[in-house]
Amino acid sequence: MTRKIIVTGGCGYIGSHVARAFKQNGDQVFIIDRVKRDHTLTDIDGYFIGDFISDGSLSTMFDLAPDVIVHCAGTSLVGPSMEDPGEYYENNIVKTIALLNFVKEFDKKPVIMFSSSASVYGEPDTMPITESTKKNPISPYGNTKAMTETILGDYWGAYALKSMCFRYFNAAGAEPHMFDLGQEAGATHLIARVLEASIAGRAVTINGDDFDTPDGTCVRDYIHVWDIARAHVLGADYMLNNDPIPNSGAFIFNLGTNQGTSNKEIVDYVYTKYKIPFVNYGPARFGDPSELIADATSAKQKLGWVPEYSDIKTIIDSAYRWYMPLNTAGNNEF
Repeated sequence: MTRKIIVTGGCGYIGSHVARAFKQNGDQVFIIDRVKRDHTLTDIDGYFIGDFISDGSLSTMFDLAPDVIVHCAGTSLVGPSMEDPGEYYENNIVKTIALLNFVKEFDKKPVIMFSSSASVYGEPDTMPITESTKKNPISPYGNTKAMTETILGDYWGAYALKSMCFRYFNAAGAEPHMFDLGQEAGATHLIARVLEASIAGRAVTINGDDFDTPDGTCVRDYIHVWDIARAHVLGADYMLNNDPIPNSGAFIFNLGTNQGTSNKEIVDYVYTKYKIPFVNYGPARFGDPSELIADATSAKQKLGWVPEYSDIKTIIDSAYRWYMPLNTAGNNEF
């Protein structure tokens, strides 16, 4: 049976990959986003450009009566959340509550898939991190993800609005089968920043070299964005055929590889293969944990999910090929 899928934030990095994965699965896919990026709308069944709780967006949801809403829309950077937490609480909490209050009244309630984050764990005492590890976010951004998970659990208990939260670790890379799209310049995450620096022929800055890690730089569990997208398709299959235990909250799954890579290891790989003129080390950003590594056993066992593309070299090489159309066309205004 063909399912109707709405992806909020579907023109964004993760949202566009999720939308494409559902479309390749044979589902009908509709995007809601306040920013229009034409290359992310290829082969999509429909879209609405606007804030996800605008009147037009909500009317679109009501008219479509979707089976699944994948909620990727939101504000998503740790550093800026420290400087302007109000924007994060407004966009990620207040608006999400408005969305949930709207869809909980549908005769046929959609299932909700929420883009959560490893930031809900803060600086955990033990590695790898399981879903039962205590949530202890250390940034407003992390707070908004943890709060939304709690809200979704409460809405399941009170309104039978079923939901699944994917705690992404570090999403990176690009869809391995479509290398002609071109990414927009101005990246914020490390791998993309390092590749932009390489293509533009300029130095790159690493935030912090005195963390409590083997080489002094942050260690993260990098997960290929296409593996994340595929997890959503499997998660939708699972949710449409299983109910959470009443009052137990939403389904929660880590998405990671159980393996860490340091910032320096990433820079060294790009320096060797793609070249970087110079590497600077600046101060660490407040709110950045030293190490985050996932235990994703639950997703593998319950969803049948296997991260196929998430070795670090495949991630970096796929991201580089995604950037190349910009470089080839001479449009890399870095």
